[in-house]
Amino acid sequence: MNKITYLPAVLLVAGTLAGSAAHAQERNLTLSPGFMPDPMQRSYVSGGGQDASGIFGTDMRGVGCSGSISQTPDHVMTLNDRFDFLQIWNQSGADTTLVIDGPGRFLLCDDDGGEGLNERIEHSDWVPGEYRIYVGSYGGGVHNYDLFVSELPGSRLEGASGGYADTSEDRHLAISPGFSPDPWRVSFVSGGAQEASSQFGTDMRGNRCQGSVATTPDHQMTLNEAFSYLQLWTHADGDTTLIVDGPGKFLLCDDDGGSGLNEHIEYTNWPAGDYQIYVGSYSDDYLNYQLSISELASEGPNR
Repeated sequence: MNKITYLPAVLLVAGTLAGSAAHAQERNLTLSPGFMPDPMQRSYVSGGGQDASGIFGTDMRGVGCSGSISQTPDHVMTLNDRFDFLQIWNQSGADTTLVIDGPGRFLLCDDDGGEGLNERIEHSDWVPGEYRIYVGSYGGGVHNYDLFVSELPGSRLEGASGGYADTSEDRHLAISPGFSPDPWRVSFVSGGAQEASSQFGTDMRGNRCQGSVATTPDHQMTLNEAFSYLQLWTHADGDTTLIVDGPGKFLLCDDDGGSGLNEHIEYTNWPAGDYQIYVGSYSDDYLNYQLSISELASEGPNR
């Protein structure tokens, strides 16, 4: 049987950020140890008219702050208690930078410390207080991004659903018929700043795509060969939605087609190629979920 191989993250900017007041309010976050969901996700746009190097200089590790940032922070992270460890990372389809300005002389900056042109900051001993987070644009302009915060170290972040909230490289897969393990399962966090209905409309079966989705796909599934049958389903701690955007005009959407408020998509004749998978939130929440993919009709919810 074929083993699953994991692909590097492919980050695709998909549309223009919705600028509603509700999304603006969700840009800030208040955390205590043991917060859920972990990772916590926020979405916005990078850039501004200020030069980070001129305002902040170098951080407390001697790393130079860079990029064009806004006059006000993109996010304010309030820590109610001390954290022994936190990591903050960014995903965008463009070259962005990251500045975290905290209590006292706390200052951390990064450019390209994550995957590709994205940022990642890891640090121990975070004191309680407010941390102002700026996401800059290295070459100017404004760019959609998703920001993540976690108190769990390592490449795999254990999720509340019993699976994993994986880092980006583990959230993508390439499979051929007979893949193993089957079902393939992974967990992450739903939601984002894009309205799926505006971005995708209705799918090829006439189902309306719904929910708030991230600016980049949560998962990329590459089918090395055509599949005669595949099914995808979710298990989440709230009301989620599911969008599968494939080659050509292939588009499947579902809301509540599985068990309870979860999703279930079954379909025959999947052509080979790349599929972008978005797990949305029906409301504006960010929810832990587990996604399962199987080519076995005997699997799936309630079977």
